[in-house]
Amino acid sequence: MGGRNQTRTYNRKDSVVFRKTDEPFGGLSNMAGGYPIHVHGVRILTSEALYQACRFPHLPDVQRLIIGQISPMTAKMRSKPYRKDSRPDWDQVRVRIMRWSLRMKLANNWNTFSALLLKTGERPIVEESRKDDFWGAKVVDDGDTLVGMNVLGRLLMELREQVKQQGRDAALDIAPPDIPQFLLFGQPIEVAAGASALQTADTQDQGSLFGGDATASVEPAAPPAPTSAYPSYRPARMRWLPPVPQHWNEQRAKTFFREVDERSRTGQEELLSVSHLTGVTPRSQKNVTMFKAASYVGSKLCQPGDIVINTLWAWMAALGASRRTGIVSPAYGVYRPHRADSFNPAYLDYLLRTRAYTTEYIGRSTGIRASRLRLYPNQFLDIPLLQPPRPEQDQIVAYLRAQDAHIVRFINAKRDLIALMAEQRGVLAEQAISSAETQHLRLDRVVSLLATPITREPEATYTPIGMFNRGRGIFHKTPTEGKHLGDSTFFRIEEGDLIFSGQFAWEGAIAVANAEDDGCIASHRYPIAKCKFDVVTPEYLYTFFLSKAGDLILNHHSRGAAGRNRPLNPRSLMKEKIPVPPLHLQREVSDFFYEEQSVRREIEKEITLIREYRDRLIADAVTGQVDLRAWRPGPDDAVSDDYLAALGDDDADPAEEEADGNE
Repeated sequence: MGGRNQTRTYNRKDSVVFRKTDEPFGGLSNMAGGYPIHVHGVRILTSEALYQACRFPHLPDVQRLIIGQISPMTAKMRSKPYRKDSRPDWDQVRVRIMRWSLRMKLANNWNTFSALLLKTGERPIVEESRKDDFWGAKVVDDGDTLVGMNVLGRLLMELREQVKQQGRDAALDIAPPDIPQFLLFGQPIEVAAGASALQTADTQDQGSLFGGDATASVEPAAPPAPTSAYPSYRPARMRWLPPVPQHWNEQRAKTFFREVDERSRTGQEELLSVSHLTGVTPRSQKNVTMFKAASYVGSKLCQPGDIVINTLWAWMAALGASRRTGIVSPAYGVYRPHRADSFNPAYLDYLLRTRAYTTEYIGRSTGIRASRLRLYPNQFLDIPLLQPPRPEQDQIVAYLRAQDAHIVRFINAKRDLIALMAEQRGVLAEQAISSAETQHLRLDRVVSLLATPITREPEATYTPIGMFNRGRGIFHKTPTEGKHLGDSTFFRIEEGDLIFSGQFAWEGAIAVANAEDDGCIASHRYPIAKCKFDVVTPEYLYTFFLSKAGDLILNHHSRGAAGRNRPLNPRSLMKEKIPVPPLHLQREVSDFFYEEQSVRREIEKEITLIREYRDRLIADAVTGQVDLRAWRPGPDDAVSDDYLAALGDDDADPAEEEADGNE
């Protein structure tokens, strides 16, 4: 597609336009998951990974690195450090390689991909892009017009015509492009027999537990739970439970446990944290730095097998069975078994945080506010506990840990993608800062602090915000009437505001307000910076303040030694000089920021879904809805406690952050 000017102009309403993979025609994107490709017996998850691997025929290790990624975005990112080593004729052959990659996508996924192509009818196919007008087209004017070469869209239209004219023959015997050194792992790529490939993804890959979007092409989850039930069941004593196996014991908690109140005399024992996601775990495994006391003398002691309950947060299942000796808050409840061998602590840990038991805690807790209910000892000890025979408890634990191992791999892969994109955004910011045109300006030259509070209406409803640390964004608190907001002064947030946590900015608690945050309110503890958009973008500033240089500045202007004693001084911060690159380079950072946020939202949805799947898996196992006695572990099912710590995803736990003082 060379020669004369290849720029095209498209009208949105007359075209099939795709940008995100979760849109109706998102499957046309190279970033779309659910369309695996087989080349010489190698399974490649997306056409994007295949295309990127073809850059490096002389570097088989780089090809393996790219193809080994579980998401197309990660595959693309992994290729970037090696771009300077791309095959020397890459710019001349890349369109031919893309054409071949799309034909391979069609051959391996005939039913789904041909149907999607035909669904576009006769309309132009256009990939919308913020910055790439070679493969796609950019939005101009009022958003209804797109202008660019749109090479990917044109290749898709070409492929659509082949499907219309040739039917399935369009996917048979696909010849590689006529270019030298067309290799995969050092071996020449030859003609692909499309006829056999037609039986692959359409029949084997469409049932993935994790769906078919841009980030969901991962190894399958562990094999599904055995479906056989126990021979006989009886009604459970606790009303929220389903029928349970006839031979399982069920007695009130006081039959098995007693409350204990032993205190540490030295405060030197291991400090433990209690979370609704991870139960009782070492505080050292969590990214929490708030509430570090000068002394832990007088903290409650717990031992392996003890149940520890965060009395204030039991309603959200912030409790669990400890597997080690340590100390917890004096406000927590500690319950010790009468017999050490009556329960496998891990079985109890799974059981006590199921939805049925959480519902029971809510019903038995007391308090005047839903978020401040307390579960007192007499109420907890009256709750019936399910007690399978100890060998069955051990078997249930072994099975659930094996399933957790697969789920952790999924979550870790998602986290790696988020981290990789954040790293790439940081690189873009560093490149922008290195520009010869970069100026160093005082912060008050490029932003202004919001100083006008809202006039609070007593009967109006407001949504306050809180913040995570480490740049993980904003969360919304419970909508509250103005008369119940307390004594704080509040400010209204608008999309594009740069918000700092007055207490934890030094820990990276900063965020750019998005459309969902517009109209929410922040207390006086959250300084709000309004950017002068003709000089600086909030997304660039956000990225800068999360860099090493920005972190040093925030630390310098945060007074005190630790935790709550380190408030940010926004007025002194405003006097600090920061690098301000040319606006067009800042906007590249901003564009990438929004792509990153889109991927992050999709990942958060996926992690939410896999957690829901895990919750159901646990509930079925610990209440005996499936008989696991015949289950046997596989060679990859052994896993350590440290590895499973990834299940405690802090991003999914705003209440814990809030409870630790991040308000």
